Amino acid sequence: MGAVSFGIHPSPSAVIAHLSDTHLLAGGALLAGVVDTEAHLRATAERLRSAAADADAIVVSGDVADRGEREAYALAREILEPVAASIGAPIVWAAGNHDERPAMRTALELPGKPLDPIDSRIEVGELRIVALDSSLPGWHHGGFDEGQAAWLEAALADPPALGTVLVMHHPPLPYRSRLMRLLEFRDEQRLAEVLGAGDVRAILSGHLHINGSGTFAEIPVILAGATSYADDLGGLPPALHGIDAMHSFNLVEVYADAVSHSVVPALAHESRETLPAHVVEQVLLLEPAERMERFSRKPR
Repeated sequence: MGAVSFGIHPSPSAVIAHLSDTHLLAGGALLAGVVDTEAHLRATAERLRSAAADADAIVVSGDVADRGEREAYALAREILEPVAASIGAPIVWAAGNHDERPAMRTALELPGKPLDPIDSRIEVGELRIVALDSSLPGWHHGGFDEGQAAWLEAALADPPALGTVLVMHHPPLPYRSRLMRLLEFRDEQRLAEVLGAGDVRAILSGHLHINGSGTFAEIPVILAGATSYADDLGGLPPALHGIDAMHSFNLVEVYADAVSHSVVPALAHESRETLPAHVVEQVLLLEPAERMERFSRKPR
């Protein structure tokens, strides 16, 4: 069946599957002796096959490994590359504060010298995706140097028709947790100067293990919840609370005049069909006016 018209919006011009903070460990070890991050990512991969079948790219916005182990990055490739191949989408890897550049670069076969920032740029159709390495070796807070600023400025030149999506692990936003503010991205003013001359449509980040959003330099910032574990902002302060629940990833849809995102549960779970498949198929076969009458009209 060809494309079916619904509502006032067309289908998105580009779709990005955005996941973050996988925190894998070598040998499938449990994170903190509790969380099976490998099993969570394998389950996420299966959900990606169905939920992100139309994705043009898969973005992993950092903290791929928890201890920067080469074997952990190899495990990430083993799990995610078959999914990417099946849907025909490249993987964009970004570095986070738990990642180590030499091991990440070697295991994921990324270009550049071992200690250089893991910055990259690709184009998928009419959309450009730029990954900026916001990690600082030896530290958990984020930033970047003047060399990266110059690189980013050049990477943003001559934007394609849909503009650019920027990926960086540390979100350039205020953080709800006071303690986590110590681990913020520290070079926001310089970043704003560089972005002011470009055409960045959205910034995709992780780091905080929560679903969230905000704006930076008038640009939407979208946080993907972690596939490993979630931070519980409802836990009793001042402690930080992590829960082996609420695992998720995002689907980011880019239109000519809008960007939207949806949160997808990453793990298999019990659910019910709120609309049975046969009813949906019947609606799809109707003419536009009949479709609205069938699906939108309230019972009299």
